[in-house]
Amino acid sequence: MLFFLNKGFRVIAHDRRGHGRSTQTSGGHDMDHYAADLATLTAHLDLKNAVHVGHSTGGWRGRALYRASRREPGGKSSNSRRAKV
Repeated sequence: MLFFLNKGFRVIAHDRRGHGRSTQTSGGHDMDHYAADLATLTAHLDLKNAVHVGHSTGGWRGRALYRASRREPGGKSSNSRRAKV
């Protein structure tokens, strides 16, 4: 992340649901919910043409986000249960 930040890119790191400063929830710990949370954050920050980069489960979240964007017009996930961002 620092590499891209040093190159002048805007870099955003988010805490996955139930980790760090995110909402502590007892449920919704699956890739579809993680993707919905990421879609909510992306919309909230009004990010356009964003490049999502992930490592380990972050890579799977990116894949789930992409798949969700292909399911519903407008690129929004159809999952309505989202963590507070």
